[in-house]
Amino acid sequence: MFKFLWQRDKEMQSLAEIIAVDMEKLNLSKLAIEKAVMMIAKAIAKSDILIQTESKEKNKQEYRLNIQPNDHECGTVFWTEVVRQLLTVQEVLIIPLGGKYYLASAWNVSNNVLTERTYSNITLTCAGYDYPIWKKKRSSEVIHLKYDNARIRLYLQNVVEQYDRTLDAVNAMMRMSSMPRFKLKLGTATLSFREKQADGTDKEMTKDQYVKKIKSLLESNELAVLTETDNVAIEQLQINTTTKAEELAKMALQINNEVANAFDIPEAVFNGNITEKSDATNEFITYAVGPVAEVINDTLTAYIVGENDYCTKNEKVMVWLARFKHVDVVDSATNLDKLRGIGFNYDELREMVGYTVLNTEFSQARALTKNYGEEGNGNAA
Repeated sequence: MFKFLWQRDKEMQSLAEIIAVDMEKLNLSKLAIEKAVMMIAKAIAKSDILIQTESKEKNKQEYRLNIQPNDHECGTVFWTEVVRQLLTVQEVLIIPLGGKYYLASAWNVSNNVLTERTYSNITLTCAGYDYPIWKKKRSSEVIHLKYDNARIRLYLQNVVEQYDRTLDAVNAMMRMSSMPRFKLKLGTATLSFREKQADGTDKEMTKDQYVKKIKSLLESNELAVLTETDNVAIEQLQINTTTKAEELAKMALQINNEVANAFDIPEAVFNGNITEKSDATNEFITYAVGPVAEVINDTLTAYIVGENDYCTKNEKVMVWLARFKHVDVVDSATNLDKLRGIGFNYDELREMVGYTVLNTEFSQARALTKNYGEEGNGNAA
């Protein structure tokens, strides 16, 4: 009987430890995933989307893509949410309407393979409100972004499985603790249990009889006083589990590194350990941001430019990631001077470092200070 109570106590303590640790892991994983997603989303949202085309609608389209996709959202908020969904849900549907762009929160799509697919039952979401549209759309009329990263998908699945295991442990804990449990402590000495009878005599009791009597007293609705001897005590089971700060720090570092690897973010960038000589930022742009930006480039080019202009005029749409990385004009003066020497004008250089363009005859003039001619023609400098 008492061995059973001891085993049950250990089982509940074990479940409580599992729940405590799992909840800490889940909270840390959620924070790490949110940080990774926002790092990539902000990098793309901060970058400009350029349209390399001779179309007269270029400026208006770039305004809608970069500044105000629709009347209620700015470009930064819009593209941050696009990338967030692209990384977590791994697909995003953008609906162009009247030259404006809206995100879809729900839709149905046909499974055509050799012909265009049809999108129906589309619900738009804009500035916190939903708006259903009943008109069907073809593939060529929507911007459907898809990004299937196996490592991100696997990690997110593991987090969901961790949620399920934690919920199972919580449910088991609730079932076990739905009724109060008590622990009867007995000393090592041999004890005899006696009960006072109505006639004043004592009656000897077994351990099971004594436990049964204690149980009836605990379940009684009447006021009762339990007496204890030096070798007998009754305690209610208490479950108190905590995670030490040192263990939490180690767990956080491990989870951060796992999330960073899943999203192809260098650990130095994710954990903020970048040194002056480190190439971690460039690696972050190349391996974490670049693939997502390339999906946006291809999909926007297909919708805005189209096959004919892409093939005949080499027109395209691109996320200009050079704007994301901070450029110190003083540290980069020598390199900028070299760019000026091979034909870049002042406006192009100012735009590279985030300055406003002057749009003057002087700033748009090109001055070649080096003459790169073909070999053997006598013009090579």
